[in-house]
Amino acid sequence: MMKKGAAAIVLMVVLITGCTDKKAEETNGTLSFEITNLTDEQYPDNPDIGFRSQQYQNGYFDKGALVISSDSFVLDYSFYTTTGDTIGLNAINVSELIPTIPERVKGDEYLSYISCINQEWNRNQVRFDKTEFATTNPEIIRVDIARNCLNAYLWEVIIYIGEGGKTLPYAHGWFDFPHELYAKLFEKKNNISFAAYKSALENWVDPESKQVNMDMLRTEVSGVDVTYKDKSDEMYPVAGAREKKFKEIIYSQTFNTMRDLQTDSALFATFTPPGYYNKQDPRTTELGRIYNLKSVQMKKVNISGDTLHEIALHFTHRDDGKQTTLIIGGIDMSDFPVLDEKEANSGWKSSMGIGNHSFYEHYKEHIRTKSEQSPYYALLLDGEGKWLDSHKIGVDGPVFHFVDEGRKELHMWLLSFERHALVGHYVITLQ
Repeated sequence: MMKKGAAAIVLMVVLITGCTDKKAEETNGTLSFEITNLTDEQYPDNPDIGFRSQQYQNGYFDKGALVISSDSFVLDYSFYTTTGDTIGLNAINVSELIPTIPERVKGDEYLSYISCINQEWNRNQVRFDKTEFATTNPEIIRVDIARNCLNAYLWEVIIYIGEGGKTLPYAHGWFDFPHELYAKLFEKKNNISFAAYKSALENWVDPESKQVNMDMLRTEVSGVDVTYKDKSDEMYPVAGAREKKFKEIIYSQTFNTMRDLQTDSALFATFTPPGYYNKQDPRTTELGRIYNLKSVQMKKVNISGDTLHEIALHFTHRDDGKQTTLIIGGIDMSDFPVLDEKEANSGWKSSMGIGNHSFYEHYKEHIRTKSEQSPYYALLLDGEGKWLDSHKIGVDGPVFHFVDEGRKELHMWLLSFERHALVGHYVITLQ
């Protein structure tokens, strides 16, 4: 156990090959569980290779444990290492890492299901900075905990140090969140039986494509067609995460524009248990659906008394003309930064789903954002208004930013499957 201000988790190291039925061992109120270390030979497609610390440790983690406070959502973590270092996170609220049905859709069984599935099967990585953890290793300046996008139990821990004026990955571990505790937290958060969602949260089950009741998500106030320009015939800025993940694009191996990726032939590295990119298992897409942008609508919508915006983009497939509508709503455009196009990777971004957290957040932002009250939604619909699985199509979510201080020129980019690339760029002129 660490002193107060540190934590108390214990983790033992074994290679996890997927979602298992291993049960966490409990001793005197401490839940012990296992962690995975992956070597470069085991994880050759690691996007951090070439972008990590020169001191990177492949076998850093040794053991750990988890201690629950009187509030079952609040946990203490301590990560112990093979070098004798200890990293502690004290009184961490994990309630927002548990999929949560937004309050306004609880009366709709289908939307409730879709919201939970998309929250679980999209990454949410939470950052803790220097003053928010305790460690015996003074080089460590950041610790991240991630609920990855594979199933309910596969989580990750990433350690960073400062090097050459940059914050760089120093070690990465994968662990199985205790199954029974997860089920209890899910039931407490949603006030429903975990059994109703268990199979789809543990192993991906293709959801049915059903009609989406948009009135459950928002009340439309007004809407107009807006002037837009499709800039997908240009190349996106290969920077930041897109530079690290560029090697995860399998087809096309060479391309010059985003339009080249707007094809059902586009392939990307799949994310494989316990949470690594695998080019040996190519992920197919239906990105041909977003080849022809036909119109863009901007709407004002009311959600729980707040006036927000919704953007709808209407596409036809490059080959067969089938219709696809991308709807992103519950957005407050004052949250979008002003950036140059070359800085697009730093824009405001989120995943496809309902009430989702963003892919990456600081802990303070993470606990301040409540999925139950979140107005956000991002959906793909077919020509009949039926839900489409964004994972199959290969769109992970939007990126937004303005380029002008007057906030009249809104730029919207589309993230590909697993955010390996940007596959669409649209400039919307606001009145």
